[in-house]
Amino acid sequence: MTPFEIPHSMEDFVDACPSVPDLLTIANEGGSAACAALARTWISEGIPVAFKDCPAIYDSMRVWLADQLNIHAKQIGLTGSARLGSSFVPKKAAKPFGPSSDLDLFVISETLFAAYRADFFTWHDDFHSGRVTAHNATEQRYWENNAKETPHNIKRGFIDVGRRIPSHRRYKTAQQTLDTMFQLTRKLKATPRSPSPVKASVRCYEDWESFVEQVSLSIHQSSKSYSKS
Repeated sequence: MTPFEIPHSMEDFVDACPSVPDLLTIANEGGSAACAALARTWISEGIPVAFKDCPAIYDSMRVWLADQLNIHAKQIGLTGSARLGSSFVPKKAAKPFGPSSDLDLFVISETLFAAYRADFFTWHDDFHSGRVTAHNATEQRYWENNAKETPHNIKRGFIDVGRRIPSHRRYKTAQQTLDTMFQLTRKLKATPRSPSPVKASVRCYEDWESFVEQVSLSIHQSSKSYSKS
């Protein structure tokens, strides 16, 4: 019988919630197989640091969000500093998670992804046709970059709601999600022993394969930068 194989760098890796330096060291030494394993298990599963004082709140939050988004609670998770205590993205790594830090949520849903994708391309057409216009020069530059970059992200199976789809009632599913995120921050602030983020954002993935691929890539890139520092 052939035994299960694991990356050599993970043979003695037993921490359920590792420090970011340890995670990046293991990713750098273990290569793509380690990055994918970290994305599948250490990033997508378990209790995030943000809810370590009362993990049941994390479960309750996911159930409530699932009801609002019409998906299952298991399709919702947390990444970023709320997951590990600090971000593994180099430019954000120096800032540890605090009670008021942002929450970076992810959702795995082919149905929602299709709805957000439709909202984005409706905005894309509105922007290029002049039906919607930017409020200032800064927003105009951002929208122009958004119109170019986001289709590439969509092809890779993910989209950032709010950041990539402007808040407007014409983009119905995205607008409803943004309203839900606002309500989420208010509910958390009213809940003892929970984080009190100023902002909560959502990245939606088309499927688990897209999630693992994108998070693995982020871990890989961060591990290379970490190894050079």
